[in-house]
Amino acid sequence: MTRIGFADHLFLRMHHGIGYPVYNQFLWWFDESVQRKDLEKLRDNLSDGLLARRVTSPTVPPARERWINSSVSHPLDFHPEFIESSDVLAWADGRLGTEIDPETGLGWRLAAAPLTSGGMVLALTASHMVADGGALVAAFRSANSRADQPRLTPAEHGLAAVGSDVEDAVVQLRSAAGWLLKSAVAALPIPARPAPPPTSPRVGPRRSEVATDPATDSVWTSPHLVAEVDAATWNAVAENWGGTSNSLFIAILTAASAHAGRASMGDTVQWSLPVSDRTGADIRSNATKIVKIDVPVDDALDLSPIRSISKAAFTAFAARQAAGQAPAGISQALVQMLPDAVVARVPQPRDGAEGLASNMGVLPDDFSTVAGIRARAVSGRATFFGADAEFARALDGGLTAWVCEANGTVTLTVHAMDPDRFPGHRALEDHVATALSRWGLTAHFW
Repeated sequence: MTRIGFADHLFLRMHHGIGYPVYNQFLWWFDESVQRKDLEKLRDNLSDGLLARRVTSPTVPPARERWINSSVSHPLDFHPEFIESSDVLAWADGRLGTEIDPETGLGWRLAAAPLTSGGMVLALTASHMVADGGALVAAFRSANSRADQPRLTPAEHGLAAVGSDVEDAVVQLRSAAGWLLKSAVAALPIPARPAPPPTSPRVGPRRSEVATDPATDSVWTSPHLVAEVDAATWNAVAENWGGTSNSLFIAILTAASAHAGRASMGDTVQWSLPVSDRTGADIRSNATKIVKIDVPVDDALDLSPIRSISKAAFTAFAARQAAGQAPAGISQALVQMLPDAVVARVPQPRDGAEGLASNMGVLPDDFSTVAGIRARAVSGRATFFGADAEFARALDGGLTAWVCEANGTVTLTVHAMDPDRFPGHRALEDHVATALSRWGLTAHFW
């Protein structure tokens, strides 16, 4: 029996209405059209893989929910009319929606639309509970190459299912009780115990004063863009300034945030960097951990400091993983036990990060090519569906971005979660374009 993980659980709560559902989406832009029959085969193959899963409740609380295979899936969403190139992002937004739901087994959808300029766009969208970025790539590659795909273990039934739930409930209770006991002991006033060294709180970035306009809040949606850059130029710039594609990516996001007024010179901003520990036969829907780095805001073009900061953070993270250190904070088992009604009333702490920077790297050919036709570019993103201005301010987040490289093209996909400094698409594009220009880069914006 396959139990859901802690990250799966958090994304499930978002579907329950505590927040907004989170979706991951890849977009392929083809200069030639892929035949519909080939797309139908691809959809059928995806329906036989690890995306075909549904979450079910345990028979014995507080056992964790479990994944079972889903026998249903959305049909291919093939747009009946040609769309303009300028409408691609709006069309992609329309592929999101609560009908993509991990509790119904309809947790993903494949869609395509022909372009008036020739070619087509393809979109694969999934609930983040069903698949993180790495899981989407793995599922698509297996389906696209028609390779044998790993499957969930068959669901148990009857007494076997009850017994499994009882066993898992005991494990969860023991874990939560152990954490509570450890926390209680740590709180005891024992004179012989050395006091922990004082820690200096992070100093938040100094942000520009921006007048809010409540009249526009009701119509605000998180603006997003895709910036397409020549990969050879991108990588040459990164190398020239002592960095890598990843450090250039982070530097551009930092510059865009600063240009928008979310930080001032001399500040540091914190970025969350997803790190995957997915293996070849992994059946987890989410196998991503977060590493945080603090990046200085300055006028320097040199990328080597960011490269060094990132390397040190990744090295420290790997050491903690190897040592089996549990993540800090409240017991994950306890969090999973709490009912939605309780969690909804608990103030959600801000983690202090400026945003998320997810680097998908160079995508393999069997991901960027469908039925022998290679995409001109591939973009990826994660987004809160339906997020409004109030929710964005509560998150206190700036930019959420993914970078991908395929077929000689780098795509930088950026969402903004600050309704006051990024009131719309034009503001976001201006800030990103300005940041790119600092390193002599220009982009084609979708």
